[in-house]
Amino acid sequence: MNYWKLRSVKKSIINKALFLLLLLINVEVYAKEFIIEGNEYTDKDIVISIIDKIPDIDVESQTNYILKKLISSNLFKSVEVSYDSKNYIIKIIEYPSINNFFYINNERIEDTDIDNIVRELEIYTLSEFKINELIQELSKIYQSFGYNNIQIEYKNEDYSNNSSDIYLYFNEGNITKINKINIIGNDTFDKNIILSNIKSKTKKITNIFANNNFKLFQLNNDIIRIKNFYKSKGYQDVSVEYSVEYFSNNKVEINFIINEGNQYFFSALDIKNNLDNNVNLDNQLSSFIDKSQINIKNVYNSEKIDEIEFDIAEILENEGIQYFKITAFEKIDNYKADILFEISPTEPVYVNQINISGNDRTYDYVFRREFELAEGDSINDSKIKNISRKLNNLNFIGNAKVKSTPINENSQNIDIIVEETQTGSFNLGFSIGTLDGASFVSGLKENNINGTGRTLEFLVNTNNNNKEFILSTSDKLFINNNVNHGYSLNYKENDFSKSQSYKLSTLSLDTNFKYEFSDDVYHAFGIGYSLKDYQVTNDSTVASIIKNSKGESISFNISNDFTLNTLNSYIKPTRGNFLSFANFLETPSSSKNGFVKNIITGKKYYTINKNIFSVQGKVGNIFSLNDSPILSDNKFSLGGRWLRGFDSFGVGPRDSRTSYVGGNNVMALKLDLSRPITLNDQNPIYFNLFNDYGSVWGNKDQVTSSDQDLRISYGFGINYFSPIGPIGFSWGFPLVDKDYDIKRMFLFSIGNLN
Repeated sequence: MNYWKLRSVKKSIINKALFLLLLLINVEVYAKEFIIEGNEYTDKDIVISIIDKIPDIDVESQTNYILKKLISSNLFKSVEVSYDSKNYIIKIIEYPSINNFFYINNERIEDTDIDNIVRELEIYTLSEFKINELIQELSKIYQSFGYNNIQIEYKNEDYSNNSSDIYLYFNEGNITKINKINIIGNDTFDKNIILSNIKSKTKKITNIFANNNFKLFQLNNDIIRIKNFYKSKGYQDVSVEYSVEYFSNNKVEINFIINEGNQYFFSALDIKNNLDNNVNLDNQLSSFIDKSQINIKNVYNSEKIDEIEFDIAEILENEGIQYFKITAFEKIDNYKADILFEISPTEPVYVNQINISGNDRTYDYVFRREFELAEGDSINDSKIKNISRKLNNLNFIGNAKVKSTPINENSQNIDIIVEETQTGSFNLGFSIGTLDGASFVSGLKENNINGTGRTLEFLVNTNNNNKEFILSTSDKLFINNNVNHGYSLNYKENDFSKSQSYKLSTLSLDTNFKYEFSDDVYHAFGIGYSLKDYQVTNDSTVASIIKNSKGESISFNISNDFTLNTLNSYIKPTRGNFLSFANFLETPSSSKNGFVKNIITGKKYYTINKNIFSVQGKVGNIFSLNDSPILSDNKFSLGGRWLRGFDSFGVGPRDSRTSYVGGNNVMALKLDLSRPITLNDQNPIYFNLFNDYGSVWGNKDQVTSSDQDLRISYGFGINYFSPIGPIGFSWGFPLVDKDYDIKRMFLFSIGNLN
C-alpha cells in the first residue's frame, strides 16, 4: 500500500475511533429512548449519531426533527418515526447493498480509476443521491479532457438478499475543439497578448502543438487570468465575461467580452515609521522608498504594494526588529493613488499550532523544513508571506495558501493548504542540429519519491557522435535544510574519430552538496570518481598526447561552484544577472594528467522598450598539477553557441588540420540584441542580432597551429519559444579568423539557447 493510502487509512481509523467514542456517549444518553427497526447492516449507533441531540421541544416536533435528520442523510430508502410515550420507534428501509460495479463503453477512464472514486465517495448502498454524486464526479473528469457531451446512466440489477449490481453506461461522445477565440473590448492591448495569458487555445501555424480541447470549467479561470493581466497594467476596475457558441461539428467559438475601465497610476509613496527612534533605520527606509518611487514605473499594481511591504519587512528584520505590523493606506483621487506604508510596533505573537492539509502524498516534515518555523516561535506578516513563497517554489506543489488565525492577542494558528501536482514526468524528444546531428533525448523524473521531497531522474541523450546516460537523485539534508545532497551516475561515449581520430568512454560517480545562502546565492560542492577509456581510431592522425594516453585510466575529482543568479528565467531571461566561479580538481591518475580548471562565467540581461540586451562572457584557465600533458577533452574549445560562425571545436590549438588538441586558456564575449516579432507572450518569436568575440590559446605540447589572436564574428538569428522547447536558428559570419579555423555559418538547436 502506498504511504498516502496507508496514512489515509490511519486517519480514517483515528477519526472513526473518536467518532465511536462520541457515539458511545450518545448511546449512553439515548439507549433507553430509541428503538431501531429494519436495520440489517446499518449499526444502531450510526442511526443515533445522525440524529445527534434532540432539541428541547414538544414530542411531535421532536419526531419531525428525527425524521428530517434521517431522511437528509440520504442513507435510507424510507424512514418512519413514532413515539409510544416511552421510546422513539424508528423504522427504516435500507437501500440495497452493492455487490459490484460494472462499467460499459468507458474508453477514456480505466475501470480501476473509477473504482478508486467509488471508494473515495464511500458508495456501499444503492442510494440514488450517492450514485448521482458519482456520475457528477465522473462527468467533471470527462469534461476536464474536453468531453463536454458526456452522458452517463446507471441501471441496477437487484437480488433477493437486498443487494444489487450497478451498471454504468457511458456515452462519451467526441472531444469538443475550440475553433476560434474572439476578444471583444480590448482597446488597449492587442488580442494576441491577451490570448497568450489564457489556457484556452486554438491551433495555429505558430502553435501547432497547442491543446485546443474545449474545457468549460477553464473559462472561469481564464477570466481570472485576463483580469489579473489587466490589473497588473493598472486597470483595477476591469470586468470580463464570456459566451460560447456551439456548432454541430464538435467545434465551439468563444467570446471574451472585456470592459477595461480606467487605468490607475501611482502618484506618491511614503513611509510613516511609528517604531522607536532609529536614525540608521530611518535612513534605510527613506533611501528604499526613494528607489521604489523611481522603479514603480507609475502604473498601479497591488502586487507591487505587496512586494514593497515584503522588502520593508526585510529591512526591519535585518535591523533586528521582530514585532511589527505594516499597513498600506491608499488614497485614490482621479485614478491616481498615494500609498502610505505605516509601520507600527506590536506585541510578540507566537505560533500556537501549524496545520497542514491537502498533502495526500507528501509528509508534513517536507513542508516544515522549508520554512523552518515551529510551534512556539514568534511570527509576523513577513514570515507568513515567506512561508507561502517557499512552498510555492516547490516543484511538486501547484499552489500553497497560508493564512493565520488569531487565537488570542499573543497567539496564532498557521493554516497551510497545499495543492499537490503530478510529480512524475516523462520527456521524449528528437532534433536535428548542425553541431551534433540527429539527437534523441528521453528522460524520466520523479520530484517527490514516496512523499519525501526526494528527486530521482534518469536521462538518455544520444546523437550521431555521442551517447550519454545519467541517473541522479537529490534530497535536502536533515542537519541543514538549506543543503541539498545528491548522487549521480554518468556514462558517456564520445566519438571524435572524424575530428580527432579517437573515441572516449567515461564512467563517473559523483556526490554533491548544494548550500543555499539565499534565494539567489548558492555554493555547490562535489566529489567524484571517473574511469576513462581512450581508443585510437587512426594512429597517423591522432594527437600524440591521445596516443600516449591510450587505454584506461582512473581519476578522482573535486568541484566547487559559487553562483549568484537573479535571472528572471532560465530559458527566456529578460532581466537580471548571473555570475559563477567554478573550479574543478582532478587528481593525478595512472596517465598522470592531474589538473586544476577554473572558469568564471557572467551574464547580464536588461530590457528597454521590448528590446532585450544581453552581455555574456567567460574566462577560463587549466594547469597541470605535475607539469605533465593534459588530455584534450579536459581543455577548452570555442565554436558553436559561444562563438557563432565557427564550428564546434573550430577555434583553438591543433596538432594538424583535423586534430584538435584544445587550449589551456579561453576568453569569450557575446553581445546580443533581441526583439519580439510576434505579440504572443507565451510562445514568442524573437529576431536576434549578435556580435561574438573569443580566443583559445596555450598548449605546452607540440602543435602545428596555436595562437592567442582574437576571433570575431557577427550575425543574426531567429529564436522561437515553442511548446516543446526553445528552437534557435542563427547565421554567423567570421569577421576575424585564421586559415586553419573551421567555420560553420548556420547553427540550428533545440533546448537552451543562451
